Amino acid sequence: MADRILKPDSGNDLVLQNNGGTAKIEINDGVAVITLTGDLKVGGNDIQDSGGVVCFTFDGSGNTNMADKILQRPEIKDYGESVNVIGNTVASQTIDLTAGNVVTATLNVVTTTFTFSNPSASGKACSFTLILTQDGSGSRAVTWPGSVQWAASTAPTLSTGAADVDVFAFVTVDAGTTWLGFTGGLNMDI
Repeated sequence: MADRILKPDSGNDLVLQNNGGTAKIEINDGVAVITLTGDLKVGGNDIQDSGGVVCFTFDGSGNTNMADKILQRPEIKDYGESVNVIGNTVASQTIDLTAGNVVTATLNVVTTTFTFSNPSASGKACSFTLILTQDGSGSRAVTWPGSVQWAASTAPTLSTGAADVDVFAFVTVDAGTTWLGFTGGLNMDI
């Protein structure tokens, strides 16, 4: 440890100074308890468990990617969901769930055929909300993926007036082999 100095600072803190190379601090007394006050800065982008498996990654912009790992028993307060703003649709429109689980789109072609991509793996629940707005002409139609199952096997009839808004929800537990489709509201007053 010629290039590392472990010393108390002017208070009661223990400081590791690294004069070059890579510093590592390991506390192992059978019952590991570490208390940190102030900022915790990680030199790399990954936090790994004791087996070397990456638990989550920081992207350098304040975002944390858990890469489909379990966050067990959290209590979440005042959270938001990412909105995937498609804007005007095209004839063949893909909804990529990695871009957000609330999707907004304006129907502006005669018929938009939707495809849903990148759902969670089989055995995991994946859901999203789709908010569709008719353009200024209205009377636009949608063709849903064949994997969508609606109540009584009947897809809803979209509102057709100019600027009408319809809301739908979809859920799958088998990686998108089957999507359960629900009508949240037709001709919403937005």
